[in-house]
Amino acid sequence: MARMRYHYNPETCQYEPIIHTGRHFLNQTGRFILICLILAFGGLAYYLTHYPSLDENQLTRENHELKWQWGELQNEIRHVSNQLRVLEHDDDDHYRVLLAMNPLDPSMRLAGAGGHAPVLLPADESVSEILGAYDSLFRLGNRIEVHEQSLKELEKEVAVKERQLSTRPAMQPIDNRQLTRFNSIFGMRLHPVYRDWRNHNGLDLTAPQGTPVYATGDGIVSFAAYNGGYGNVVYINHGFGFESRYGHLSKFNTQPGQQVKRGDLIGFVGSTGVSTTPHLHYEVLYHGKYVNPINFMYRDVKQEEYNKLIRKAPTVIPDNKSSGVEKQ
Repeated sequence: MARMRYHYNPETCQYEPIIHTGRHFLNQTGRFILICLILAFGGLAYYLTHYPSLDENQLTRENHELKWQWGELQNEIRHVSNQLRVLEHDDDDHYRVLLAMNPLDPSMRLAGAGGHAPVLLPADESVSEILGAYDSLFRLGNRIEVHEQSLKELEKEVAVKERQLSTRPAMQPIDNRQLTRFNSIFGMRLHPVYRDWRNHNGLDLTAPQGTPVYATGDGIVSFAAYNGGYGNVVYINHGFGFESRYGHLSKFNTQPGQQVKRGDLIGFVGSTGVSTTPHLHYEVLYHGKYVNPINFMYRDVKQEEYNKLIRKAPTVIPDNKSSGVEKQ
């Protein structure tokens, strides 16, 4: 049984039992609900102000991730730019120097090809940083494009140089094992037949009759026939201004118009034309001018022999002898 509650009535000076009516119950219930609502809204407001929502937490994490990625992107831009600067230095100061090519103008490397379209964004510190990175990336792309074009030019030039090296006379036309001696050197000499001083436009390589004679570089045979003092002679046009000639041959192993490679057999040592003994008269011309063939045979001649041949080349013509140009 529920306990009866009383209250003091001053009019009757008596304690009277408390009787709860419906209105009283509603008033009490309304106050309780109001207090609960006030506490609930207050707690919710406190939570919202002091504890971020799930969306805010996710946005915060994404923001930190983007900041980290932004820093890594800037580091990568600086790293790629530094690496590209090294490649550009090697391009201008090494490869182009070796290939006798002019270095690229620095303004061409820095400016690249044109500029990027303007990007309109609100004026803000972070926006300015983004625009700066965008401009750096654009210029970096232009520098890479210029460097790619430079590499293509280098590749073409290397191909030309390789072909030039393969065609240039760069070996001895007679095997050292069959070479008896260098009989006459380049320059002024006393002619063994005419007995006067005249210019000798090549080298005389003495070897036994029938010794194989080889092409000293790639090229096309432009002449292969008997020609006066040369006797049986072969001319090879190597391109790039070079020509080699092989005189006094006993017989040919090639014909005009034939394309030959360095080391191909083109004939045999003989003594045709103006000659006193079997030997090969070997000449090298550059743009129509005679040059010393010994300078193109350094791989076959020992350094001591090379220096000896250079020192023996006469520079003074005796006064009591006539000079001329040898026709062989």
